[in-house]
Amino acid sequence: MTVISARTKRLFKWCCVGIGAVIVALSVVWFTPSLFVPIVMRIAYASLGVHQNSVDVHGHPWNYLESGSAANRPMILLHGFGTSREAVMSMMPWFADTHHCVAPDLPGFGRHPFHEGEVHDADFLVRQVIAFADAVGATQFDLLGTSMGGALAVRLAATHPDRVHRMVLLAPAGVRAARSNAFMERVNRGENPLDIASEEDFERMIDLVFDRRPLMSWQFRAYLTQQAIAHRPNTLKIAETLKPFLLNGLENDLGRVKAPTLIVWGDRDRVTDISMLKVFLKGIPDSSGMTIHSAGHVVFHDQPDFTRRAIVPFLTP
Repeated sequence: MTVISARTKRLFKWCCVGIGAVIVALSVVWFTPSLFVPIVMRIAYASLGVHQNSVDVHGHPWNYLESGSAANRPMILLHGFGTSREAVMSMMPWFADTHHCVAPDLPGFGRHPFHEGEVHDADFLVRQVIAFADAVGATQFDLLGTSMGGALAVRLAATHPDRVHRMVLLAPAGVRAARSNAFMERVNRGENPLDIASEEDFERMIDLVFDRRPLMSWQFRAYLTQQAIAHRPNTLKIAETLKPFLLNGLENDLGRVKAPTLIVWGDRDRVTDISMLKVFLKGIPDSSGMTIHSAGHVVFHDQPDFTRRAIVPFLTP
């Protein structure tokens, strides 16, 4: 007959308590998106070789992702409307050996609070990006912008030509399309197809911008929807302020861009119509373009390999 000592019983009891506590903690994290998502994102940062950083710019904290050696050429990545620095971080490892990449949350998006009392138009946002570049020591830099970020990149390159070395635009907004798609028709009717006021709106938006719907857990969908709804009042203000610029605000800027520019578009883009590519190519003097097949608005997600092969050689020193 085996005799179990009192010490062994106590040890077994505390092991069970510890295991139970771990299970409870994991359950709480699993069923609480606001806890689950930040943990998963930290794992994603580590796997991509990027890390979080922040800098004070005129009294406002700028949170950004960073990768690559500070000795490399600076590169600033600008995200699209309603997204954040995480939206472009999958591209940052492509330039780890050649660039010091920084991807900030723009004012009013992600972790960057809305600047109360400021009109968040294109000129304000460009001034802010230049101030951010100064704060991180990027005197001259390569510039990559997607969608709204692409339109802002053009305005920045036109107004600060000495700061931009080379520029990549991924499905940028800012010019009038030769052909209006369904999204543009809705915008012309005064609607905001990117407005997210419910989980249904979030799902519809995902289907709109991606040709290949990304794998996304229910926690991420819930978290991103909650964040969009929490920021919605200020997001709507920014959308209304930027609307004229995003529709056709670059008409007088294209010809002033001096930086060599590569423009990449997905042939299945349902947001910024691919007919806009010819407008950018005609307007920007030193520009070239590439169409990526079977890709939607977020071309670098739908076809990452083809997108990488297009833009990395262009930006390689």
